[in-house]
Amino acid sequence: MTRRLLPLLLVAAVAVTGVPATAASAASSFTFHGSGYGHGLGMSQWGANGLARMGWSAQRIVEHFYRGAEVRQTDTLPPNIRIEILAGVRTVHLTARGGRVVLWLGAPGGRRIDAIPADKNWTVEARGTSYAIRDGAGRLVGDKRWGGPNRPITATYADTGARVFVREADAIWGRGFEYNRGRLEFDLYACSGGCALRTVVPLGFEEYLYGLGEVPTSWPVEALRAQAIAARSYAAATIRRQGGLRAGCECHLTDGAGDQVYIGYSREGAEGGSRWVAAVRDTAGRAATYGGAVIQAFYAASDGGHSENVEDVWHGGNDAYSIPWLRGVCDPGESTAGNPYTNWKVSFTADSLTARLGLGIGRIRDFGTIRRGRSGRVVAAEVLGRDGTRTVSGSDLRSRLGLRDTRVWINANRNIVAGPIRERYDALGCKPGLPTSKQLRLDGGRQQLFRRGGIFRNDGADLTIWLRGPIYAEYEAVGTGRGVLGLPTSAAVGLAGTSRRAPDCTNCSRMDFANGRIYFAEHVGAHALWGRVLSTYLERGGPGGALGFPVTRVRRGDAGQRARFEHGTISCPRAGACTVTVA
Repeated sequence: MTRRLLPLLLVAAVAVTGVPATAASAASSFTFHGSGYGHGLGMSQWGANGLARMGWSAQRIVEHFYRGAEVRQTDTLPPNIRIEILAGVRTVHLTARGGRVVLWLGAPGGRRIDAIPADKNWTVEARGTSYAIRDGAGRLVGDKRWGGPNRPITATYADTGARVFVREADAIWGRGFEYNRGRLEFDLYACSGGCALRTVVPLGFEEYLYGLGEVPTSWPVEALRAQAIAARSYAAATIRRQGGLRAGCECHLTDGAGDQVYIGYSREGAEGGSRWVAAVRDTAGRAATYGGAVIQAFYAASDGGHSENVEDVWHGGNDAYSIPWLRGVCDPGESTAGNPYTNWKVSFTADSLTARLGLGIGRIRDFGTIRRGRSGRVVAAEVLGRDGTRTVSGSDLRSRLGLRDTRVWINANRNIVAGPIRERYDALGCKPGLPTSKQLRLDGGRQQLFRRGGIFRNDGADLTIWLRGPIYAEYEAVGTGRGVLGLPTSAAVGLAGTSRRAPDCTNCSRMDFANGRIYFAEHVGAHALWGRVLSTYLERGGPGGALGFPVTRVRRGDAGQRARFEHGTISCPRAGACTVTVA
């Protein structure tokens, strides 16, 4: 689903003279590793599903995704709405179900043309500048054509409890949709050389919501309620923002992914449809508001674990287009079971990529600087070709390559944050930032690095911990979990007051690892100790002993290992006992 708040602003794709990538550095293929599906703005439908399974209420879900918004009862919703379900067709097939469908020239109650008998199929066709209505045998109803561009045809059914099935209305699955509310209005337009046919359904605003086919009815009830609130908000705010009917269609919204997927009775009457209708009724009149006004609550199928700022999706990162309630937020519900969009990939050969992008810079060799939004979505990407360089927006890249989302990494998968590391990441509200590595399996656990530190899992200790700051920097310097220290076995332990020579060390700590420790004191920094140097240090009282805190990590040389401390050294030769020197 793609819904737009303001006109798309593409980053200019201007040819730049420069040194092209060398043949030696040119890639022969490109794999886009992605997560998410849609524009990434506002609520993630799969995220709402996961959050509901975690016990979140509909109100909490909606207010999480729309920052600063409040779900509240409002009396500013429109009473009625007009939905365009077809445009640009020549023939519409109508099947009456459960009763007769009456056709009128003009408004209902005007001139009655005829009625489609129950279970019979008729057609309404655009013929020249009038309508040809044919019965199931192909005969022209009334032996003539009806109406014209200013004299529409109307079909009614709701007043008799009937329904009408429209084969052409389903552009999603191609099976057709059935309608039980409102009526069908047929309109002829674009009549130069023969008219095209448009079909609009006018109905009550809340009744419209009953027919939305946006999410499976089997989802948790709080996810359905959250969807109902978001859909109600989107429709009401869109109508207000555009000032009523859209020019050219005499409608407020369309029935497809450009707005919201409206499938009428095909939703209400389907298995589980009553659960969706109940969710709409349970939230009747409730909408997401900001500053008292109903917001245009954009949503997408999946955000890949983090939604995005609106200016980074549609406006090239221009802060002038920022909107306070459309800010990127962490989505801890996105990794719910069944979500097919958490990790996908699309591959292209260099020649295929060149053809699809059509940038006029010769064969694509590589990508240069990629500017990303808060969620990791591509705002702009520098494309390096044989004959030059061009910059394209993320949305243009997605459109040209048919990508599900712009949250992609090229020739490197940074999408998978899973298992206990994912649980910790979500609990932290995505504070570690975007992944900078894949999740790495280690003996006894796992690790994954992020823009701000790393998350480490020790299975034996049942510990999953986020490390950042000075202790993490030292841990990274000695190889993280793959290095000499191994995986963490504890969280940081405060050491205030433990040093005899630095009794005021209020910001002092240590952290334990499978094969060593890191000590931190603000006045000397963080330093790693392991092996015989560490055991000798502990025998001498550690930081509370005469040596004080370490001022270097363990250094290895031909003679053995050694480390310096605030007040001395420990040297451990390859053979023989360690020597301690206290200054």
